[in-house]
Amino acid sequence: MADDLSWASAPLARIKAADTPQCHSSHVGQEQIPVVNLSLKDAEAASALRHACEKFGFFYVAHHGMSQGLIDRQFAASKDFFSLPLSTKLNLKVDQSNRGYYPFGMGSAKNPFAQEDRKEAFNAYGFETEPSDATPFHGVNKWPSEEDLPGFRETMEEYHKEMSCIANRLVTLLAMALGLPKGYFDERFSRPVANVRAVHYLEGQPSNPEAGIFGVGPHTDWGALTILATDNEPGLQICLGKTWIDVEPRAGMFVVNLGDMVDRWTNGRFKSTLHRVVNSNERFSTPFFLAANWDAEMSVLPSCVSTGESIPAAPATCGAWLTMRRRAEYENKVRQLEDTSLPNARAPSPPRLQQISAQ
Repeated sequence: MADDLSWASAPLARIKAADTPQCHSSHVGQEQIPVVNLSLKDAEAASALRHACEKFGFFYVAHHGMSQGLIDRQFAASKDFFSLPLSTKLNLKVDQSNRGYYPFGMGSAKNPFAQEDRKEAFNAYGFETEPSDATPFHGVNKWPSEEDLPGFRETMEEYHKEMSCIANRLVTLLAMALGLPKGYFDERFSRPVANVRAVHYLEGQPSNPEAGIFGVGPHTDWGALTILATDNEPGLQICLGKTWIDVEPRAGMFVVNLGDMVDRWTNGRFKSTLHRVVNSNERFSTPFFLAANWDAEMSVLPSCVSTGESIPAAPATCGAWLTMRRRAEYENKVRQLEDTSLPNARAPSPPRLQQISAQ
């Protein structure tokens, strides 16, 4: 991997910058985050999306077409999963495929400068390959048995399918918002790397930002789009300028944010915004992460490059980017904790619960 991939280091630089005392929290009303109504005609919805992407990188989606019944069933299935005995969940422990159960205290590659995320999670992708496939993010999903958890797999697969439909509509609107043909991105998302993740923030494990303890530490998402369903518990915050503002749950709506792929393709015109989870109580959420095809190009769109502008180097494909980001952030975490010359370096704190290795 080349050493001059300057764009690829930008997300880590922003994450580190947000860890400074200059960044503060503000309880700002949810009305500041735009709403994109998917029942509108494409041109009108694309216009609203353009404003949201340029200014915030975050927005709510209303009238998205998914039934409340399926959303409720998905949350019920998630809660049933996390209620299983730990020994049963550990039989599904995640490995290099990024599929299965993430125990509490296992950590996160999202933010190398914070302590481990205070959550547990279950991850499944919309595609499977041979069990022997050693390619990162590839392999076979790890489902609980029907005996242990009847209907869980069926519910989560249905949820993934319906989320994929919403994601496809947003990808179409994204192209239109950039002044491109509505099908411009279709080829890049014909075989997407897309996963659904059920997340449980445990009761009795509140965040403490001053101590570097978060439900999820400040980060940007690696893919193209994230579509989030959450319960009524607040906790999600985004960083605008030097201020963390709350993104409150809104009934009947999903929260959507752009990931680093869109930021790269648009040369920063559409923002991949830093966000984090600062929770006080038990909380459940289910993000759907959409990345492009494994071999999709990461090059900047020609319409987003000014004449004579120099574009920082980056990995050539989606797969190369995902692989590098995962590796780089784990390695940066180790360096950040060990190198006391870095201004934000912290000595690693003793874990509150036993740490469980991913491999």
